[in-house]
Formats: sequence, C-alpha cells, structure tokens
Amino acid sequence: MSDVAEAPDLAALSDEDFKSKLGELLTAAQDDRRENQLLYYRPVSSVMMAVHESRARVLGIGGGNGSGKSEGALLEVVMAATGVFPEGLKHLAKQKWRGPIATRVILESLTTTLYPVILPKLQHFKWSGVDQPGGERGHWGWIPKWCLIEGSWEKSWTDKLRTLRVLCRDPENLERIVGESTIAFMSKDQDPSDFASGDFHIIMHDEPPTLAIWRESEARTMRVAGRLLVAMTWPDDPAIPVDWIFDEVYEPGLEKQRGIEWYNIYTTDNRNLDQVAVAAQAGAWSTETKNVRLYGQPIRFSNRVHPVFTDHTAAWCFTCGKTCIARANDAAAHSEEKLQCEACGSVQVCEFNHVKEFEASDRWPTVWLLDPHPRRPHVYLWAMCDPSDDWWVVADGSCEGDPVDTKKDVDRIERGLGLNVVHRVVDPNMALSPASSKRGINWRDEFDSAGLVCSLADDSHVGRERLNQYMKPDAGRWQPRIHVHPRCKATIFGIKRFVWQDRKLGSERALLQVPKDKNDDEVNLLKYLMNESLTFSQLMGLNQHFHRAGRRGAY
Repeated sequence: MSDVAEAPDLAALSDEDFKSKLGELLTAAQDDRRENQLLYYRPVSSVMMAVHESRARVLGIGGGNGSGKSEGALLEVVMAATGVFPEGLKHLAKQKWRGPIATRVILESLTTTLYPVILPKLQHFKWSGVDQPGGERGHWGWIPKWCLIEGSWEKSWTDKLRTLRVLCRDPENLERIVGESTIAFMSKDQDPSDFASGDFHIIMHDEPPTLAIWRESEARTMRVAGRLLVAMTWPDDPAIPVDWIFDEVYEPGLEKQRGIEWYNIYTTDNRNLDQVAVAAQAGAWSTETKNVRLYGQPIRFSNRVHPVFTDHTAAWCFTCGKTCIARANDAAAHSEEKLQCEACGSVQVCEFNHVKEFEASDRWPTVWLLDPHPRRPHVYLWAMCDPSDDWWVVADGSCEGDPVDTKKDVDRIERGLGLNVVHRVVDPNMALSPASSKRGINWRDEFDSAGLVCSLADDSHVGRERLNQYMKPDAGRWQPRIHVHPRCKATIFGIKRFVWQDRKLGSERALLQVPKDKNDDEVNLLKYLMNESLTFSQLMGLNQHFHRAGRRGAY
C-alpha cells in the first residue's frame, strides 16, 4: 500500500516550487490510483449498487452491451478474494468477506476473452476504457499491487493452470494478510467433465454457460455454501439454448425466490460510456435489438404467439401502442403521468401485469373449458366474466384418470373456490374422437355421461387475435382485459412459451404462420373462450337457464 506524505505548506512556496510540488502530488495521485484502483471503484449505476448489496446464493445480471454487467460480476469475485472493499462498499465487507477463498471464472473463450479482455482488467499496470490512461471513463486493473505475491504479477499468475493467486487481507485492517485466495479461469468450450472437481466459494459465468456446466458449478459450490454468478446479454440466436436460464434463474430471480436474484443493467445508465456514441449506434437498431443490446431484456421467446402477456410488471406506451422501456417522469404534473416512454418520450404510459391475486366471486358467471387427451392428462381451466366483460382466469387443472375421475376433481375445485359455472366448452377436435376402441363412443359422450355436459368450441384462429387484443392495456382504464391468478401456473407457463413455427422460405407456411404444437393446451382453451364472444349479460342469462329445476348435467 502507498504511503501518504505529509502535506507541505503550499502558501510558503515560490511559484516555481509550487508548480514543482503540484506536479509531484499529481504524479503521486496517479501512481496511487494505478496501484489501488479498487479503492476508487464506484458502481456505474444504482442497479449495480443493488447487485453488490445482494447476498443471493444465485445472482443473475442481465445487461446490454457495455452496461458493466461483466465488470460488476468480476468485481464481486475480486473484492471477496482480496478482502479489499472501496469506501462506498465497506459496509458489505462483514456480509461478503469469508477470508481466503477459491473462485472460478468461466468465460466464453480463453483466446478471445481471457487474455485480451479479462486479464488487462485485473492487472494494475494496464488501462481499460475509452479515455487515455488517467481519464474519467476508464480504470487501471482492479487487483491492487499490494495484493499480488511480492507485489509481482508474474509471481501471482500461473499461465499453465490459468490461475491467479492473490493475498487476502482483513477488510478491517488492510495491513494484515490472512492468507491466499485463488481465481481460476476456464472456458465454456471445455468438456463438462473438466469442471467436475474442486470446491469453490464463488463461480462466475461470463455469458450463459451450458446446462451441463451449470450443473457442475452447482455441485462445486454446494459443500462450501458458495455463490453462483452469471452475467450475460440474452442471445437472439435460437440455436443458443438458454431456456433453462429463463426458467431456473431469470424468472425466480425477478421474484427473489429460493435464494435467487436477477437484475437488469441498462447500457444507457453506464456513466463510464460515451452516451452520445451509444445513442448514435442505437439509432440504427430495431426496437427488439435495442431491448437486448441496450436494456438486457430477454427475447428468447420473441416469436411468441401472445407477446404482450407478462407475469411481471411491464410498461405500456399508448402512443407507441406496445410495451416499452419506461423512465420516471420527474416533470409529471399528474400522478397518472409518472412514467415516460424511453423511445418516444410520451407520458401516456402505464404499468401492467396480467398475473395478479384476486378473489373468486360467485356473483360472476364462470366458464369451464376442457381439452381431453387419450394418452396424457385431460386439461381444463375456469374463467370468470365481470360486469365490464373482462375475463379472470381463476384456476386450471389436469387429471390423468377417466372422465369420472375428472368430474371428481372438477367438483372439488369448484366447491373450494365457490365458482358459479354456467357454461362448459370442450375442444372440438378431441371431443368427437373415439374415447374407447371397445365401446365406440367419443370423448364428448364420456364426459356427458360423467356429468360434465359441454358445448363444442369454435377452433377459429380469430380467437388468438382477440386474446391478444384483450391482453393489451385498455386506453380507458389503463389495464388489460384479461387477468390470470398466480395459482394458474400451467396457464402462465404455456402462454409464455407458445410460439410460432419458424418460417421456411418457399413453403406455404411462409405465407401463413402456424404455431408449434407444444405448450398449447391452456392457450387453446383461452382461444376457445375468446371465440365464444360471451358477455356478462349473456352469461347471466345462461345462469338462469342452467339453474332451472330439472336441468341435466353438472350445473
């Protein structure tokens, strides 16, 4: 660590001596910064500060290009390994410092990432950034010289093992060395078996790993109660398999479930970048590209049939007519104009979420929809209609048994929620197919006999278009017209993953998009619901009809 010289009496110096002394002080300040850059670190944004404050077992950072996501994750490793925390983060030392630790950093490539990018970010004598050395937009390497073995990079770095040894210091007394930490570097191009050894207190993934490598990382951190970090920009190439990250890290991380947290870092928030240059580059990008490259938004399911649907708070711009990236509108004169669209500047912006808690009401008529299957569970859901003709998906379910077993499950759920079911609808394609080769009757007959009397649904694709319209926030109420209860996990899962088939040039499908035959059960039931075009008044009329004495069926 640098010694700080006693300050001279500048007032007593001549002009020439003053200039000389000032030069010495500036040089000393530059040398101090070069050897102690970590002490000068400031998070690039408030979100990055939240990343550093996180104690999550699994920490995901989704960021745009140049947002600082990788650097922030790397600094989590460096601070924990060295015990050196900058002044603004010193309060985190007691939470995050464990003494000497073993860490692993897994990169996209050793040749294109480790040597030209990552190592210079760690070497105190190397400058990284847009400005010339010593400028405001850049930094010297993060590992302090006094955390290297004998102050030497050469003695700390082992190229054969691609491992960096660093002195671990006591955050409360940086003069005190408590041992050595290691930072080992690997590439996701390596065989998964290469990762199946050792125990690590932190494993950082720079860009998404394969699922096999992630599983090995989970095992390597388990015995020492370690942490897993992943910093990534979502790929827009469907060939890159990241669905598992979406399911296992991103979605639970947004809700801070099971010790998992996820943060989105914006490129436009990085104070170390030339934002004029960023804006110039982004001007040529599509909205989708901006969402990925600037805002770190996932587009893995960008070909969704129902793209507006969200189970997390999102923003809708009524001027643009689509979801948007929204900023706080500090100049808002009215409370309803508290947000501003990043793209067009409009304040006609609302927050919305299709998934919300609500109470079932026996005053609202309910429609039950069924999709029977011969070789897998029958699938069904319930949707209530309110006096404004909005729809509330209150429950979903499935049954592997026969129609009689299904009837028992349906009765149980309807009694438990107190549902006023006035209409039942069945998938027309499966309803008329044989339910039994021996008896020669169809599924509709089977369910009718069990007490679940259903009308045949309309399978028109118009229902999909209508469903998309119901999912868009209404301009009058600033809320969507269809809502889903969080208990409807199968419905939520299906809507988010119901996607179009890839178009093939020269084929008939290039003219008409066709959805993939996957994750479509609950979504098709909602399509049937939309095709019914039922209103609250119509359903209340059905209610009177179905509850007349002597009516056959399960109503």
